[in-house]
Amino acid sequence: MSLEEQIPSPTDQQSPQAAPPPPQRGTSGLAIAGLILAILVAPVGFILSLIAVFKTGKGRSKGRGLAIAGVVVSALIIAGGTTLAIVAANSTLADPGCVAGKAAILKGAQAADAGSLQTTIDELKAAAAKAKHDDVRAAMNTLADDYTQLLNGVKAGKAPTDLDKITADGEAIDSLCTIGG
Repeated sequence: MSLEEQIPSPTDQQSPQAAPPPPQRGTSGLAIAGLILAILVAPVGFILSLIAVFKTGKGRSKGRGLAIAGVVVSALIIAGGTTLAIVAANSTLADPGCVAGKAAILKGAQAADAGSLQTTIDELKAAAAKAKHDDVRAAMNTLADDYTQLLNGVKAGKAPTDLDKITADGEAIDSLCTIGG
């Protein structure tokens, strides 16, 4: 065997500078889960996405953009939900006086005799007592006073003359006790 046959050719030798290519890193499952859960269950998605932000990036697995998107989306959903809850809690929509008063009005609209008018008046006064907001309390008392005048007219045998006031005060309650009121 000759000396040339014993020396490996340059193609057989691996140069010390050529390292094997780094293994392909896939997208972080945590980042994907964080983004999906940010939409479905925002607090959980926020936590997972925040963890994924720190576990992804240069030299690590892919998905940092997904993780950041998960943090942003979940933060927006949490902020929006919190704002909605605060607005709803401070609105008159769920005021116990509104709930009871509207029920009394609807129940009283079924009959117009003296007994049902008195029941409506009593229920409106009870609704005013339950009200947590002053404007709801005042509106319920005002409508109860309107119905009292109507009842007095019915008992006296007089035709009601100011039904427009009852309608206006009922609309005031309706605007107070609905969304946007």
